[in-house]
Amino acid sequence: MGDSLDARPSEPAAGPRVRPVRCAGCSEPVDPLRAARVAIFNDKFRYFCSADCREHYDPLTRETPLPMPKRRRISSPVAEVLATRAEAHESLDQRRQVAALADVTAAELGPVHDASHLDALVDRDGQDAATAPPPDLPEGDRADAGALLLGLTIAGGMLSVALSLAGSSAGALTARLVVVCVATAALVAEAITGRRDPTELHPGVLLSGPVVALGVALTARVASLAEAGAATTLTGIVIAAVAASTWLTRRARRPLDAEREAIADALSRSGRRVIGDETASVRAQDLRPGEEIVVEPGDVIPVDATITAGAGVVAPWLGARTQANRSEGDHLVAGSTVLEGRLRAVAAWTGHDRAWMRVTNDPRRRADRFAAAARIGRLTAERAAPLAAGLAALAGYAEDQPPLIIAMFAVAAQTALANAGVAQIGALHVLETVLAALRRGIVFRSAEALDKAGRVSVAAFCARGTLLLGEPEVANVEPIGDIDAERVLALTAGAEAGETHPVATAVLRAARVRGVRPDGVRSPSVQAGLGVTAVASSGQPLVVGSRALMLKERISVASAEPKLLELEAMGRTVLLVALGGRLIGAVGLQDGLRPGARAAVQHLLDVGVEPVLLSGDARETCEAIGRALDIEHIRPEVLPADRGDEVRRLAAGGATVAVVGRSPGDDVALAASDVSAALSSAGSSTAEWGIQLASDDVRDAAYAIRLAHRAKHEARLGLLLAVVPGVGSALGVAFALLPPAVAPLSAVIGTILALFRLRAREG
Repeated sequence: MGDSLDARPSEPAAGPRVRPVRCAGCSEPVDPLRAARVAIFNDKFRYFCSADCREHYDPLTRETPLPMPKRRRISSPVAEVLATRAEAHESLDQRRQVAALADVTAAELGPVHDASHLDALVDRDGQDAATAPPPDLPEGDRADAGALLLGLTIAGGMLSVALSLAGSSAGALTARLVVVCVATAALVAEAITGRRDPTELHPGVLLSGPVVALGVALTARVASLAEAGAATTLTGIVIAAVAASTWLTRRARRPLDAEREAIADALSRSGRRVIGDETASVRAQDLRPGEEIVVEPGDVIPVDATITAGAGVVAPWLGARTQANRSEGDHLVAGSTVLEGRLRAVAAWTGHDRAWMRVTNDPRRRADRFAAAARIGRLTAERAAPLAAGLAALAGYAEDQPPLIIAMFAVAAQTALANAGVAQIGALHVLETVLAALRRGIVFRSAEALDKAGRVSVAAFCARGTLLLGEPEVANVEPIGDIDAERVLALTAGAEAGETHPVATAVLRAARVRGVRPDGVRSPSVQAGLGVTAVASSGQPLVVGSRALMLKERISVASAEPKLLELEAMGRTVLLVALGGRLIGAVGLQDGLRPGARAAVQHLLDVGVEPVLLSGDARETCEAIGRALDIEHIRPEVLPADRGDEVRRLAAGGATVAVVGRSPGDDVALAASDVSAALSSAGSSTAEWGIQLASDDVRDAAYAIRLAHRAKHEARLGLLLAVVPGVGSALGVAFALLPPAVAPLSAVIGTILALFRLRAREG
């Protein structure tokens, strides 16, 4: 039942005194540091005033069933916190707690009569302050300090340029150099002391232009060269341009970073972990996959989980404006809120593996760092800038320019590319895309999945459950020959009685509504994707299914072909019924289009993606559905087990194929695709789908592909806007058509244009 630890009997010796707790046996007050007995039951400490109380304690009669009342917050004395640490921080190792309790010394506890100073030893989450990281500068203060230094740099650079109006005397030039040195020092200080986002340009690359420009200006001044004034002016413009680009980019990134950090804060809530028959409040980061949690109305779910018991109404993702019913077997993403009902769930993904954290806050998988559209800008700034500087220097050398002018050409060309706008514009577009997707309940599995979705050229819909409701209704029963409609329906219902798929459910529902008793068929044998063969109550062989099954059983359908074509042209699924080797009837089932099915197709057409209808129905039925949805490419009569091969045939022509479907019914097709978009899969333990949706809205699946295409296009356009002005002016400088100061100014203009484009897209 538990591990007992003998303790020395309580005695009035000098030593620390803490708030007493109740004896688990007799409820009398007992000092936890001097308790006669201490035991652990269900991962919780129990204290006893005597060995007799411990011996007669029966935990089975004293445990509290779920749900448990909210735990009161324990006050400051550290000994009591250590004694009841399991209640505040259930994930800590229990034996460590016992050892810590035993190792507490009087020196650590301080004066007997005043334990208030011990509050600092345990923080609000139960973490030891001694092992906690040191307090850091608040993010807002750090941002303000960085903005102040950048502002000082910009002001210093522009002031040095403005002082050129004071003349070209030695004193004026020296004053300008002093201002430039101060501005450069501020820029270097900001780069050293500020927290650099992983998507930002490396400080060495960013500072190389200003530092080299300052060195050139100082060299010219010391050597009293005629170009000293021009070099000082260039240095001021370079420093101001680099600082301005950095400030503008960070300002544009600020709302996106705030939203990303808000997601992390919202998902750091505590949860109720199930321990035996009780629950314990634990932090989200302390939950592990496989552990069970209980969620009450109003709770935010701290981890991705699968419901194991209960049902309720939830807001299905963080910030969702819709509600959805969830019950046993359904998946929940971290951040969804239970509005009604009480749920018990098992954690599937925790920490940075949670859907909403994976590509936004995990430093190893952040999409705005590792997506191709984000990397290309950084690589351009880091690798192309030195190349541009070298080419500009080579051009200056070929024109027989002085060494100082050649150095100025190189600095101008390097600054035109090595700036924050070029490096980060792609990352900003990617981050904005990821956050826009999360607002709709769409999760990209990884940066690679986002890249692939942006290259999709063909999107195949597994029709039933995506474009179609997946809830067909029997529209008509057509007898063939001298058998009446009720007999046809009775045989069909009898054959489908043991099945649970939507068609069988529709047939059984129709028989029940019409008062038809299913025939007592025997020995049913399901032919996957085709139908059922059985023996009717009359002893005759019975076949219910598709044309392909009739052909397999050598049953002719020629006599009913006109009627079948008429039903299929109306978009109905036809279930053929044969008795004794002869076709006796057909059952027509009508499945409605899902809300938003046409809009989903239009999302794809708008970005040049070809939609494909993948279905097991007859060609005429698929063509009718295709006409209603404006889908020209159909792949009819494809069994679920064969859809993987059909998807690979689509990809064989060089297309990047996406499949929209549901798991597990469409797993074969989803697994064969380049990009898999699975409805209602976000939060599930299955992690292989590239696009996971918290909803079952097919519009969101198509919109995810549209978002990825738009992100790729906008990132490229933004990079061009940021690069072209600087590169064009750098070429003009290299061939002595423009003064060197024009290149860094053009780079700032390019950054402004790219950021305006980003802002227009966000709007």
